[in-house]
Amino acid sequence: MAGFTDPNRCEVWTCLKPGSTAKNPTFKQTADGTLAYTWQRNAQPVGIADEWRWLKQGKIKPEQACMLPKDVETGKPIYLHRGSVNWNPYRERWIVIAAQQGGTSNLGEVWYSEARSISGPWRWAAKIVTHDKYTFYNPVHHRFFDQDNGRLIYFEGTYASTFSGNEFPTPRYDYNQIMYRLDLGSPQLKAVQEKAD
Repeated sequence: MAGFTDPNRCEVWTCLKPGSTAKNPTFKQTADGTLAYTWQRNAQPVGIADEWRWLKQGKIKPEQACMLPKDVETGKPIYLHRGSVNWNPYRERWIVIAAQQGGTSNLGEVWYSEARSISGPWRWAAKIVTHDKYTFYNPVHHRFFDQDNGRLIYFEGTYASTFSGNEFPTPRYDYNQIMYRLDLGSPQLKAVQEKAD
């Protein structure tokens, strides 16, 4: 139990070499150039914002990133904001439902991605919901509602005009929770699923 309160015994998820920092990174990489994420002690953790900054600075390429999936239709990297990860027995994969930061609406785009490991890499994503000039933040997949062995899943998020620039909030629904159902057998998700196999 003593190790739980000892910062020197904590491990972080990182692709940085020991002594390296997110602002001045030296990367651990696999033979194909992918960032080699591992759990390490005495290291700096890495998050989505770090990978996005490195991409914009030209320090990494989109295919090297672990947490920046590419849009399956356009190939452009997606800056995921918040979401949830769950095991899905129907796909036999870990799935992500997450909002996008800086999409066609500010925090209103919701994406689906999947990977063989809970830690990714998350390579491809498909947009599953869009909210024109509206925010839908902190989407959460509620696994306990899953049906048909996980083929049908349910996720909800906060639907709000906040941050959206929309001057006409939806009456009775603004700043409320909205739930969606997603069929993982949908043809629209096939490209993401094929690329994850």
